[in-house]
Amino acid sequence: MAPCKTEGCEKLSFVDHIIPVLPSVFTIALEWENNETEEEILATTSVLATEIDISKIYKYEGESPQTKYNLVSMVCSHGDEYACVAYGNNRWVSFFPSEQEAIGDWDSVISTFVRLNMRPELLFFENDMQRKQIVNAQINTPIDEKNRIVQKYH
Repeated sequence: MAPCKTEGCEKLSFVDHIIPVLPSVFTIALEWENNETEEEILATTSVLATEIDISKIYKYEGESPQTKYNLVSMVCSHGDEYACVAYGNNRWVSFFPSEQEAIGDWDSVISTFVRLNMRPELLFFENDMQRKQIVNAQINTPIDEKNRIVQKYH
């Protein structure tokens, strides 16, 4: 809801956020105060979803039936440093500036956030269907003898 823009009108107007084309990546930014307690970090991170249906956030008028996005990576603050937490090979892994650590499942990610006082700040969601289409297109694209992609003309 938003205030009416007509002068003298004090009613609230319904606002539609329309997305005509699905992006391949959808990003959410979280802002933290940097003095959160373990309980506050747990309360916030435990409600994060690893899957988002973008049609629940935006009115989608496109043709693709695939509006679900999966969380694939996060940039997290950890004191004065930043770490990347990414999903691959059916597990979550954290990448600190000096080390890499396998975390495991999503519940373990939440526990790691609380234990290390980490705050996810940027969340990257990927449209799985679009990723599969890109990978399939790359697999099916002919490559010449010097491993260069050959353009297809129809």
